[in-house]
Amino acid sequence: MKHKNILTVASAFLKVGTIGFGGGTALIPVIEDELVEKNKWIDAEAFDRAVAVSSVSPASVPVALCSIWDGGYSLLSAYAYALPGSLIYLLLLTGFSLTGESGLKYIGYASVGLISFVLFVLFRFIKKNFIKYMRSGNVKPYLITIAASFLLTCGNAFKRLFMTLLRFPAGGWPASVYSVGMINLMFIAIFMSCFIGSSRSKLKIGAAVAVAVIYASSFGNFGVNEWPRQIGVGMAVLATASAIYDAVIKKKMTRDTKRREFRFDRASLINLVLFILLSIIFITAAYFLSGNLDVWDFSGRVVSSSLTSFGGGEVYYAVSESVFVDSGFMSRAFYDSHIAGVAGAMPGPVLVAIASGIGYGFGESFGGVGYGWMFGLLGFSLAVAATAVGALSLYIFFDALNDSVRIQTIIRYIIPIVCGMLISTALSLASQASLTLAVEGIHPVVSLGIVVSIFLLLTYINKKYRIRDVILLLLCGFGTLAALGALNYFSI
Repeated sequence: MKHKNILTVASAFLKVGTIGFGGGTALIPVIEDELVEKNKWIDAEAFDRAVAVSSVSPASVPVALCSIWDGGYSLLSAYAYALPGSLIYLLLLTGFSLTGESGLKYIGYASVGLISFVLFVLFRFIKKNFIKYMRSGNVKPYLITIAASFLLTCGNAFKRLFMTLLRFPAGGWPASVYSVGMINLMFIAIFMSCFIGSSRSKLKIGAAVAVAVIYASSFGNFGVNEWPRQIGVGMAVLATASAIYDAVIKKKMTRDTKRREFRFDRASLINLVLFILLSIIFITAAYFLSGNLDVWDFSGRVVSSSLTSFGGGEVYYAVSESVFVDSGFMSRAFYDSHIAGVAGAMPGPVLVAIASGIGYGFGESFGGVGYGWMFGLLGFSLAVAATAVGALSLYIFFDALNDSVRIQTIIRYIIPIVCGMLISTALSLASQASLTLAVEGIHPVVSLGIVVSIFLLLTYINKKYRIRDVILLLLCGFGTLAALGALNYFSI
């Protein structure tokens, strides 16, 4: 166990931000390994509670997790984690005019190995939790939760994988049956926990499952796909009515209804205020240094788009395009060539990388590279702060209701839900790596075989030699970069 201080925490989260390829829920295992397994700064229960809160927070899940795991290191953890990816991206944008399309090609080469490393990390996390559930003596509900989470989220992942392997045209495959996003999956989990409560009634459990299936179906190809909002409102009403019925009408003195003192999380509130104050200082400084009134417009767009991006990086592509491109704030040419796709290849949070890239493009357009860096870093800081403010606000609420049976149920099942989603994420990442290799003329099936082979090799090497993750990451990235670069060179 490392002693927890500013230096050790900063180095830990800078490392996570540097090796954290994959984004979103794929980084939960990396952060858990650092906080719970290696350094033992928090226990598994506290980590699960932080994951539960960050999973329903707006913007970036990993940044939210970094901002709430410890009240004494909230700002340091969040900014340190998000910084490496944004710096690498800003350096890439600065040299983009020199590398052009070839730079993007080599990023793709390295990403094949990096994705294989992420698959290895995901497998290790799922395996570890599976063993823990097996030892708990009550494995069945956890396995059901993992399976349900996977089935509800795997639609687009399977679709993308089969389209890649079979070389199907983009519009030639039917709509996914089930492809529920993270925030909607968490909404289903919260509904079921709040509606069922401590009840063991099969009728009540069956009704909750039926309603959840109908809601999940509204995102698929079942003819109810225009009703998700109405169904969601109905679910919220049912969950609230169930909680009120248990607390008021039945008057059961369960842990939900026992009188207890309201626990006010002072540290979270202080951190929330600090994030807001720092953002105001950064915006004001950028305004006085640039003299451009549009800095206020840019800042408002970054904050508002981040706070409304429930689901993280993948959702933020659509949100940022609407807020910055469709409104005319940024050119379509710059967004398509410098941001779409490129930001996702960076380590750390995709959402923060996109905000940094948009800031760079905005600043460079009127003041050159120096202003590009200024506004890129401003976009980075505002995206982190917006995520942290949303997460800390929710954490205060969760902490006040920590004794609730319903909250405890959500926390208990959050990791199985994440495990199911990570299996879907692994399928999506594998198809992405296969597509990169297919562009170089390698058959998609062979491409997938190469990715799987790298993953298996990593698993063997780690088991036999216990090599550090950073070394494995570098070996994977530089290995595929060198191999594919050589293949491209000799094929010319």
